[in-house]
Amino acid sequence: MKNKIELKKVKVSHKWLKNYIELEAEPEEVKEKLTMLGLEVESVEYLGEKFKNFYVGEVLEVNKHPNADRLTVCKVSIGKDTLQIICGAPNVSSGQKVPVALVGAIIPRNQHDPEGKPFVLTRARIRGVESFGMICSEYELGLGDDKEGILVLEPNAKVGQPLAEYFGLDDFVYDISITPNRPDCLSHIGIARELAVAFGLKLKKPEIKVVESDKKVTDYASVEIIDPLNCPRYTARVVLNVKVEPSPKWLQNYLQSVGLRPINNIVDITNFVLYEIGHPLHAFDYDKLAGHKIIVKCAEDGEVFITLDGKARTLRKDTLMICDAQKPVAIAGVMGGANSQITEETRNVLIESAYFNPISIRRTSKYLGLSTDASYRFERGADPEAVIWALNRAAQLMAEIAGGEVLRGIIDVYPVKIEPKVVSLRFSRLNSIIGLEIPRDEVIKILEGLEFEVLNLDEKGLTVKVPTFRPDVEREIDLIEEVARVYGYDRIPDKMQSIVHFSAEKIKIDFHNLVRGRLIGAGFKEVVTNSMLDQDKAGLFGENFVKVLNPLSKEMSALRTSLIPSALEVVKHNFGYGIRNLKFFEIGKVFRIAFDEDEKQKYVDNYVEEERLLILMTGVAEPVSYDLRERGFDIYDLKGEVEKLFRGLFLENYQFIYYSNNSELAEFEIGIEIAGKYAGKLFKASDDLLKKFDIEADIYIAEIDFELICKHSKIEERRYVELPRFPSVYRDLAFVVDEGVPVGEVEKAIREKAGEILKSIRLFDIYRGERIGEGKKSVAFSLEILSKEKTLTDEEVNELIKKVVNYVEQKLGAKLRAY
Repeated sequence: MKNKIELKKVKVSHKWLKNYIELEAEPEEVKEKLTMLGLEVESVEYLGEKFKNFYVGEVLEVNKHPNADRLTVCKVSIGKDTLQIICGAPNVSSGQKVPVALVGAIIPRNQHDPEGKPFVLTRARIRGVESFGMICSEYELGLGDDKEGILVLEPNAKVGQPLAEYFGLDDFVYDISITPNRPDCLSHIGIARELAVAFGLKLKKPEIKVVESDKKVTDYASVEIIDPLNCPRYTARVVLNVKVEPSPKWLQNYLQSVGLRPINNIVDITNFVLYEIGHPLHAFDYDKLAGHKIIVKCAEDGEVFITLDGKARTLRKDTLMICDAQKPVAIAGVMGGANSQITEETRNVLIESAYFNPISIRRTSKYLGLSTDASYRFERGADPEAVIWALNRAAQLMAEIAGGEVLRGIIDVYPVKIEPKVVSLRFSRLNSIIGLEIPRDEVIKILEGLEFEVLNLDEKGLTVKVPTFRPDVEREIDLIEEVARVYGYDRIPDKMQSIVHFSAEKIKIDFHNLVRGRLIGAGFKEVVTNSMLDQDKAGLFGENFVKVLNPLSKEMSALRTSLIPSALEVVKHNFGYGIRNLKFFEIGKVFRIAFDEDEKQKYVDNYVEEERLLILMTGVAEPVSYDLRERGFDIYDLKGEVEKLFRGLFLENYQFIYYSNNSELAEFEIGIEIAGKYAGKLFKASDDLLKKFDIEADIYIAEIDFELICKHSKIEERRYVELPRFPSVYRDLAFVVDEGVPVGEVEKAIREKAGEILKSIRLFDIYRGERIGEGKKSVAFSLEILSKEKTLTDEEVNELIKKVVNYVEQKLGAKLRAY
């Protein structure tokens, strides 16, 4: 779904966090704090869980098994105990430090099982000798595929140390969902900042000390920005004489804890800094950069570039690229190129730390279908002021870990200065929004803890400079939200008060828009037609039409007495374009000459002007499907729409009058009465009428007095009623009556006798045929019976139906056909 908020899941290490705050809280407490701060922790995983009951052991003795040539009996110390363990590995020998599983441990992989399923280690007797544990291989620990021998640990491994601790897995990892507006929380320092202000701790960023050589960086490299709009800032450092090799164990452990695969010390350092401060970096092989120059510009349209993953990417002219003097070497902010990547042969490195326009990176990432850790952060808004810190941090680590020589100085090209935002906060507004008065000292403490710099402070409020790592804070309400979430939503009292002001003046309802909204919501289109037409069509629905004295043409020589001719012209026009499924309505004026003396006195010059509502349906109601035949609209579809409209307008005092005789213009007609007055009709247009418009189709039309609808709608008096507490009972009744008896009279009689207990009644069938006799018809109704006081029994319902049947038979001469 497009409207759904995208959440980025980031893994954060508990041990890693402790480098920046003195965190004493247990993981569950940290989880709760982060969630209350608006950073939802989906899970907390203990990495060492799979190595529960595993320890570092030392092999003291290795003796041949008395009953098996390929097995040995080993004495293994795990510190406080010495165990006898049977081992079948050919490489076991005394003095080794080895991983030992105790009885009860779950071995991650069984090398004797084809699928390598885990199993629980039990005390065993193997060829007559007892074994109280297991010395494990790399495969059995789930750390590799070597099954041939046991895993031998480093000689300095501490005997008795939990194996999870030895492998650096004695750590908890939080899986946190970060909303797109909080890019500052996509790092360990960002999360540590939140926890520091929540727990009242001090945030400690690592101290940067870069030992530089005497060689000037500007003598070795240069940077040119051709597109400053999409790259406002680009910085670089050069580190010479590095030794590319695997990273130290502590660095690998940190990266693995958050799901990253260690590659080599140079690449690992850039990833470490990314997850530490949240700012993406890129390391280029300096010697592969033509001219030792960086040029930031857009690609050529259709240019092909091979990225680090080995895939060829076709670029567009709006793709921002990092180039050297001859060629592109990286897609800016997304992924580096294979032609400048760090390899084992790399000796010199150029470190990139830049700020890119989020719109540019988002556009590039989307059309390439390439999302990386770097692109995600640049898309949400990186910190333009973090580029130097991240650059120096990486240079410092490369010097310490890879033995590199950091050249003196930084290349910092910053053509478009990004100024921090300044936002003011009124204390009165803060307290009004939150609903209680927070002490001003606490407000200041919270904002300063989040690294907002207070510029001005007085009795009314304060002004702060927003840190550039918070692009989401732009207005006063954003500062209020910061104070509220850190102060604690759970500390804000729920007063459970609401004040509703009722206007003494009755609000006038616009019935035109109300009816339009109801019908459009039901799938109808609105049409607006001309009120003038030719005299032949105007006379179809009454000869007392008004003639136009100076008509523009013969087709516009009279005012319409009905909306129906204009609607049929709309049908004809759409049919001409092949559009045969139509549902539309019109609210319009009709005109006629007054009928009698009362009307002549009421209207000026005997001209009557009335407003009517027309609804028309034709075509397919239900299209053909695998289990249904195609069904066209019928008169009951139209009747249902009219009833639905009346219910939506809270129009209750109406009834339908079912005519059995056919007129020249209608094959089947149902009259409508509102408050005892004739209000209109709904009917199926006759073939004679449709021929006058060259139409061949089933057309169903309703034309209703709009003023009567508005006058008797009770929508202004609507009120809520209690939902039924007892179940409804349904019964069907069918009566045979004389052809001349209106269906509405039968319905009326049923309602009269049933009373309020009859919740609803619906006509579902009218039948004429030989089985019921000439001059007769069968009318069938579905009744819903509901008591507000109790659950009705079958006996009570049957007694009611019996009374209704007797009443209808006596009043209308009807005969019960089915029950």
